[in-house]
Amino acid sequence: MNVTMSKWGDDLPGGLTNAIKQAEERGFDKMFIFDADCHQSEPFRAMAKYIDNPLRNVLLTPDPEEDPFQKALFARYAGHLSNDTTYFMKGLHTVRRPETNTPNSEGQKAQELIRIHTELMHDIGIKQSIVLPTAMLGLPATGNAKTELVVAKAYTDYMLDNFLGKYPEFHTLIYVPTRSPNEAAELIDKVGSEKGVAGIMISAVSLINSGNDSMDIVYQACKKKNLPVCIHGGRGGAEPGGAYEGMEFVAWHSLTFPFSVIRHLTSVVLSGVPVRFPTLKFVFMEGGVTWIPWLMARLDDEYTKRRIEAPLLEKLPSEYMKDFYYTSQPLEQSHMELLRPVFEMMDFENHLLYASDYPHWDFDVPSVIYDLPFLSDMAKKKILGENSRQLFRLSG
Repeated sequence: MNVTMSKWGDDLPGGLTNAIKQAEERGFDKMFIFDADCHQSEPFRAMAKYIDNPLRNVLLTPDPEEDPFQKALFARYAGHLSNDTTYFMKGLHTVRRPETNTPNSEGQKAQELIRIHTELMHDIGIKQSIVLPTAMLGLPATGNAKTELVVAKAYTDYMLDNFLGKYPEFHTLIYVPTRSPNEAAELIDKVGSEKGVAGIMISAVSLINSGNDSMDIVYQACKKKNLPVCIHGGRGGAEPGGAYEGMEFVAWHSLTFPFSVIRHLTSVVLSGVPVRFPTLKFVFMEGGVTWIPWLMARLDDEYTKRRIEAPLLEKLPSEYMKDFYYTSQPLEQSHMELLRPVFEMMDFENHLLYASDYPHWDFDVPSVIYDLPFLSDMAKKKILGENSRQLFRLSG
């Protein structure tokens, strides 16, 4: 059964009502469109069954006086508190969309998530998606390695039991607890071949740089399973006491996500990870794309002056960056004249993956890519789905 526009709200400006109409007008039903990055509000109560005490009790008994979205789960277990400035910014209300219920204190039910991805996403043209957690991207900020590890395992078990291998619309990435690399490698080895597991995800909030030698065991496990490494941008430093404290939402949201990705990408390149693991594929997620030429120029210039500090490199840093993959959201469209040279410089016809970031307030519908005036029909087809099909080894 398809979801009708009236069912999801005729008065949703610029949202899914328009997206459904665009899908019909552009014939998205005839294309394979793959969403490389969308999110759910993790159902921590449902995940509690996979976790031992004392964290299980923390998951099941949220403190109503603390942030109901995060439930202070990780902060309380780690022994300190943290507020989520994303949803309590300067006294403003959360930006929400009526067609979904994320974020909320209970998380999305499994049946609800199935319905969204088998009906609603199909109606806007998306055939399959990588569904990722949301609050868990902030796990590295808790300072508690055990919490990060057990929640990572619980989320994987929850996805396997409810979605993966059962619904072709669903894929996910194994969340990597970077402070427990040995256990992370064991998790990859255990479930990396399961149907629906498309790769691994490192939160860019992690203070352990992705080029750190401790990550080698994780990359070895990914190499063995032929899984790409996805590094997802985050809002590191935007928490109280962080580097961006006092800034308005628009300021730190503009800066934190690309800067977090930039730090990890720089670490991966200059430490020689692509040289030591030449077959490993890297994907940098949710940082936009217009920062890429700046970083290429900056790294090449600095590297040519101090090559001794990156002795493993066999070519300029920018050449390794051109081998990486990037997700499109949020695509910076306010200066369209900047996008075309970036797309051409980075061979984005073959290295960009469409991502919606649904259901967040600034999500991108497929027409964001399809309507770019400088893309050929073949390039649109590749970016919207075929690049992901090849990278993540999708069937169908």
